[in-house]
Amino acid sequence: MLGGLGVVDAALRLRGRAGLPWLTTLCYHRTADLPPTAELDGGIVDASPAQFEQQIAFLAEHFSFVGPAELAAFIHRGKALPRNPVLITFDDGYKECLTVTAPILARHNAKATFFIPTEFVTERKMFWWDRFAWVLKRAKPGRFKLTYPHSIELDVSSSAALHRSHKVLTDLVKRRRGLDLPRLHDNLQEAARVELAVEDERRMVDRVLMTWSDVAALVDAGMDVGSHSHTHRVLQTLELREYDAELGGSRRELEERLGVPVTSIAYPVGYPLNGQHDLRQAVRDAGYEVGFSCRPGVLRYGNKDALDVPRILMDISYDLQQFTAMTSLPLLAPRSSVA
Repeated sequence: MLGGLGVVDAALRLRGRAGLPWLTTLCYHRTADLPPTAELDGGIVDASPAQFEQQIAFLAEHFSFVGPAELAAFIHRGKALPRNPVLITFDDGYKECLTVTAPILARHNAKATFFIPTEFVTERKMFWWDRFAWVLKRAKPGRFKLTYPHSIELDVSSSAALHRSHKVLTDLVKRRRGLDLPRLHDNLQEAARVELAVEDERRMVDRVLMTWSDVAALVDAGMDVGSHSHTHRVLQTLELREYDAELGGSRRELEERLGVPVTSIAYPVGYPLNGQHDLRQAVRDAGYEVGFSCRPGVLRYGNKDALDVPRILMDISYDLQQFTAMTSLPLLAPRSSVA
């Protein structure tokens, strides 16, 4: 409707002449063509390669790409951002960040920031949401019960039921403080009667997750790299004593392996820090200048919280018309947020 009324074109002309007082930041996870029968969690694929190519081509024509360094200089030192700034981010470090995403960015002289959870790259471990999906998809159709952290009945009798069960498990990780995740994995596999051998996990991880040499190749290609914590646990579920390993430990490993300064972090799952003063101080103490949540909206120039930069969550359902509208007029973007 906005396109038909000429509103999007008018907004683009306005932005081109005067600029508007906000920074649009987009949050992606994967750019891939996954079949419905994919082994892992297909819910975090935010664009197909063809969609992403169209989106970046549009942004390259109308926007200026920036990274965390320019953002930190703007917030902390008052240095101006270019007209119509946009910041592209990718969380988690899936393999196609290098094989698919980076070549598309290069074709359009664009750049993005890739946030890496260090434990998974180093230890070649499967992400917990992918592991849940892998086990549930191999369980015998029906119902079974977990005993940890309490009695939980899971249903995998249909695709819809499996999706609901997957959400029960991911919500548990996102919200339960002090959860013993390895114990939950063991209990799930035992209850589902599904075994994941170490060598099978390693083969799968090597197929879908970047290595450190892959991450270094992104840096060599002119991309930015930031932290996505060490173990990708929701920071609000951690104890105070765990903050340094999750925040500082991740940053130190990234800098040692890549040889570049790392001063940005995207919070796992994206919950904003709000009034959590101990956690905010831990992020500062770890050496981060900017932190990204998945709070919906844009960074307004008059309200510059360096440790809560909002990001618009991308979704594979957005067609090009929706994409052009939400980036041209980001206040009209879907108000989706983490849950």
